[in-house]
Amino acid sequence: MWFAKSFTLVEGIDTSNIVLLDRIQENTENPTHPSIDTVINRALKRAADPRPIDHPDSHFDQYIRDAIERFGEDNVVNCIRLTLVDGYTHRMAGTAAFGEEDYIWGINVGVAATAYLRELHQEGEAYTDS
Repeated sequence: MWFAKSFTLVEGIDTSNIVLLDRIQENTENPTHPSIDTVINRALKRAADPRPIDHPDSHFDQYIRDAIERFGEDNVVNCIRLTLVDGYTHRMAGTAAFGEEDYIWGINVGVAATAYLRELHQEGEAYTDS
């Protein structure tokens, strides 16, 4: 998955998995896009009450839950904000939020936050299509 505020599409490249930073309300000012607070609330709720282990996306809930247990909610929230709003790579956000030795946690948290953002967009599209 690739994050960018602007990029050039290459012919023949599948872009269906690209999530743009511009699709978060704080960057677009578009009220139909999820806000960072909505993504953070989803992440915290899923960490507190993870989906069943046999759910195909339950690992995202566990990533957030484990990070909160290890580093605290404030650091996880900061990591999500750095990734989705400020444009940090997952690794850079992890380093900033959790420290140089624990950057890998930022990759896990960033991937989970991106999955939650994608879910929220899909839910919004479902409401728009109905």
